[in-house]
Amino acid sequence: MVRHLYRFYLYTVFIALLIFVAMVTGRLLYTLLENTWLRGSYGALSTPADIVQALTFAVVAWVIAGLVGGLHYWLIRRDIQHDPASGSSAIRSFFLNMTEALSVAVAVPVGGYALSALGYSSGSNVIWAVSLVLPALALAAVLELERQRTAASSGAALVFQRLHFYGVQLILLISLAFSWFSSIRPLVDELLFAGRGTLEYCHSSGYECSPPYNLSFIGASVAWFVIWWVVYGWATRKDSSRILRFILHGISLAYGVGSILTGIYLVVELLISPLFKQDVAFKDVLGLYPAYDFVSPLTLGILVVGVYHLWFRQAVQLESIERKSMQFMEIAIAAIVAAAIFWWGCGNLLYNALQSLSAAVPEAHAWISVIGSIVAGLVYIPLSLYLRRRYAVDATSASGPRRGFVLALLGGGILALAIGGATALYAWVTSLFGSPIPNWLQVAHTGLAAFVVGAILVAIYLWAALGEQLLSSRKTPSTPPVAVQPTLEEPPVLAPTIENILDELLAGKITRDEAAAHIRALEVAPAKIDR
Repeated sequence: MVRHLYRFYLYTVFIALLIFVAMVTGRLLYTLLENTWLRGSYGALSTPADIVQALTFAVVAWVIAGLVGGLHYWLIRRDIQHDPASGSSAIRSFFLNMTEALSVAVAVPVGGYALSALGYSSGSNVIWAVSLVLPALALAAVLELERQRTAASSGAALVFQRLHFYGVQLILLISLAFSWFSSIRPLVDELLFAGRGTLEYCHSSGYECSPPYNLSFIGASVAWFVIWWVVYGWATRKDSSRILRFILHGISLAYGVGSILTGIYLVVELLISPLFKQDVAFKDVLGLYPAYDFVSPLTLGILVVGVYHLWFRQAVQLESIERKSMQFMEIAIAAIVAAAIFWWGCGNLLYNALQSLSAAVPEAHAWISVIGSIVAGLVYIPLSLYLRRRYAVDATSASGPRRGFVLALLGGGILALAIGGATALYAWVTSLFGSPIPNWLQVAHTGLAAFVVGAILVAIYLWAALGEQLLSSRKTPSTPPVAVQPTLEEPPVLAPTIENILDELLAGKITRDEAAAHIRALEVAPAKIDR
């Protein structure tokens, strides 16, 4: 216990001093960069006095933190030499991994924001971003070099390391999504259509404008996020963690599938809008604020699904999962996401029908959205049937994905049934007692639509779960193979002769009386044969 407290003290002081040095360096960079073009069109210049003060403070801080931090780092190295197990301790792993994760999780999004800001406006002030990103990444690099000195092999140390890599990868995916949705559309518009969507939007809005996009910075911001995201995924390619990998990668894969289906949903809306007398222009697809931007979600979804499919293939190569099971798992994830979109559309369809019966006719776009959702999620039906058929043929590989799919939809149905029913009953009862809530009829229709959809899901998948025995946690016992005992061949029985009897007598295998009895039997046997 005393040694653990000592190590906790050492790493607390050492990491705190590293963070302090990074902050001081960032302050110095901010002051120096105020005299560069990074301050933008409206940034103020730093005075010589500001530079002297910042430089003096930085030098003093570096010297003091270097001496104190260097002493504590020497104590850390000595502790590892005396006790090699401390190199893979949970305390060391926590401080190194969590601090590095925080540095990367802050620096990468801020750096991408700075590149994007320069892409949209060359007059943006990005000094604060640069002065934060550079010291943070330098801190992460120092911690990574120190982390590489020892390896976390098991226990809590390995847990902290995995939380670092998988958690940051998920954060980077979220940051990439924000950057992608804001950057891919102008890139496609400018590179392929010479900014037609932007110009149409500006002209229809009454403004003669042409946003000064800098495609180099916009492309660099997207590439920045993609590179960091892929690097963190590549770092976990040999990790043997089965559960954590599949949970976080499965969530990310589901997000990619959802993005693809969102793109399909927008495409369907775009195609059927003219049937409902809704005008659609080019600016509605690639303008500044497009209503049918299917390019961004569709391309992002393809990228995410492709990358995480490769990471799952790495798990197959590590023998963490069988190839067939991986394929069924990916299909199950896609089917769950598609089912959610499909049944959401069915619920909205029922809601629109109920609203129409109460003389509150929905707008045309409400029906367009319903059709888009149902068509985009319709793929879940063949995927579900495929999983069911494969489960019947190859239960060993498909049982887990099939069970997960059925239980996910059964659970969703139960929640929709319970929450929807409670909401509808609440709205109806309050109206019955003369104290209706605002828009009680609309709330009641929403709850009733959810209740009906939930009841349908429960009926379908409870029947499937019971019929396929998916609710039981017991595994069907397999009949152990019967071990076939080898048959030992008995040595051939030699015909008794006087010589054999004498040999056994001399060898001590039989007594003198037994030998005499055998000889008499030989004398009787030929006599019977002669007769």
